[in-house]
Amino acid sequence: MKNILKKIKKYAKKIYLKKIPEPYPIYDGKLLNGRVALITGGGSGIGYEIARSFLKNGATVIITGRNLDKLKNAKNKLEEKAYMDKIMYFKMDISEINKIEENINNIIKNIGDRKIDILVNNAGICKGSSIGSTKIEDFQDVINTNITGTYFVSQVITNYWIKNKVKGNILNVSSSSALRPAITAYTMSKWALNGLTQGMAKKFIKYGITVNAVAPGPTKTPMLISDEEIDINRESSPIKRFIMPEEIANIAVMLVSDMGKTIVGDTIYATGGAGTITYEDMEY
Repeated sequence: MKNILKKIKKYAKKIYLKKIPEPYPIYDGKLLNGRVALITGGGSGIGYEIARSFLKNGATVIITGRNLDKLKNAKNKLEEKAYMDKIMYFKMDISEINKIEENINNIIKNIGDRKIDILVNNAGICKGSSIGSTKIEDFQDVINTNITGTYFVSQVITNYWIKNKVKGNILNVSSSSALRPAITAYTMSKWALNGLTQGMAKKFIKYGITVNAVAPGPTKTPMLISDEEIDINRESSPIKRFIMPEEIANIAVMLVSDMGKTIVGDTIYATGGAGTITYEDMEY
């Protein structure tokens, strides 16, 4: 009987603590008028919301990814929001390292006179287990996408900017995982991404190129929680819920706009406290 009552209480608590996503506002201040942004992994999740936020602030946006149907769907949804002439998509799998330069040159060629001046390195994957049972192919897939691909996309874009005297912004999408002991390929990749952010910031600031990162905590994206799931409750996080992609998108706008000019080589954490004030939300 005790066990039954315990289960009922646990179930009831779950119902009453259910959190439904609120209409989190996207800043609409036209901070990016005239800018052109290339967003990798822009078909869903954080990348999609950054694209929407950039459009709302006046930018032209190019989204890329490995799934053409997802990109088409994202473009159609964004066009419904009255951004018909300002959203484009191109298929690009950044883990295919040898094709990166060709793909980006093709994008540059197809956007005409407009010059890309914002790069958001958002594409990333999380797969495999922690050290002790990691498969080589899983490890390589994560590193190829999250670090190697990001590195060479950044190299092609910065070379293009320096050649054309473009004073641009790079925003890397890191993770609160970079605050944790690195025992998975994913965690290692985010440690490396924070280091790359600082390194690129130091190297390119003399050209007027500003590099920063935003590091979300557990966020309501397909990587962690399905799109169909409306409950954003997450008891293990200090704020007791998942972060919404729109909240990360607002930070992204600020960091690549003139408002963020004095933030250089930094990683802005938006974790809801997960990893910054507590580790209890994860097992090691």
